[in-house]
Amino acid sequence: MLSLLKYASRRILEAIPLIFGLVTIVFFLSRLLPGDVTDALISPTIPQSVKEHLRGELGLDRSVLEQYFAWLRLVVSGDLGLSFTRNAPVLEVIGDVFPNTVILGSAALLIEIILGVLLVLPTFFYEGKWIEKVFTNLMLVVYTLPSFWTGVMLLIVFSYGLGLFPSSQMYSSGEFGSFIDLLRHVVLPALTAAIPAAAGFARYLRANVSSVMTQDYVLAARSMGLSDWRIFRSYVLPNAISPIVSLIGIEIGILLTGVLVTETLFSWPGMGQLTVTAIFSRDYPLILGCTLVSGVVVIAGNLISDIINAVVDPRIRLAQ
Repeated sequence: MLSLLKYASRRILEAIPLIFGLVTIVFFLSRLLPGDVTDALISPTIPQSVKEHLRGELGLDRSVLEQYFAWLRLVVSGDLGLSFTRNAPVLEVIGDVFPNTVILGSAALLIEIILGVLLVLPTFFYEGKWIEKVFTNLMLVVYTLPSFWTGVMLLIVFSYGLGLFPSSQMYSSGEFGSFIDLLRHVVLPALTAAIPAAAGFARYLRANVSSVMTQDYVLAARSMGLSDWRIFRSYVLPNAISPIVSLIGIEIGILLTGVLVTETLFSWPGMGQLTVTAIFSRDYPLILGCTLVSGVVVIAGNLISDIINAVVDPRIRLAQ
């Protein structure tokens, strides 16, 4: 137990400079964007003196280094500042949309795991046959599909064509809070985020399955006359999926910080769409807040998966 706590503490300490480096890079890169937030807030016909006054009110008239250290002081105190465009605390703005991304990310992760396992099943039951080759190549093709193209195709077929699912937002007009309506809205964006990821998950799982199938206990189970399904369910899948904990941890971090393309395409009010909006409006505090929260979530996902692996395999923490 003590070694596990030391391992977790060391991993957390290692994550701090990563997050610091991430937000620092984003801070200075955001200042390279042409124009600033005053271009979005003030009409071009307004006198330049008014624009300069607003820049002073927002602290944009100071040097970049002064702005950077002022922002760092806020972060250390637990404050991410005020959003320029929304005139509200950044933490409050992010807190309003983060649960929406959790809903979409959780649905996408569940679909990803289910589809990944389903894609692997034929390669196990039809090993060495043409069906295995078809599904193996299918994984590669699906993995290379751009999320934008996948989303557009799903919209054309299932929303505009068949009319089965809504094309945007989380709820229909007048249906806010309806669980059934939410399910209908989440299907297409969750599939858009999950399909390419499921193919990558399946390819990784397939490699583990191939390795497990050569183990003595699998060969012994087959010699005992156990059915292929029972062997896969009881022996192959549990042992093949355990090394994928790290991959799932990474996916959790990515999905929970918002898939930019997916949320933008479906107008899903989550972290991804908020980040895109902040970038286009040059809302620097909101850009940095979204980046910081996203970085923390991604690193936390990796950290959790590493700790789970360390619990399952003590050799990992003892080797550190």
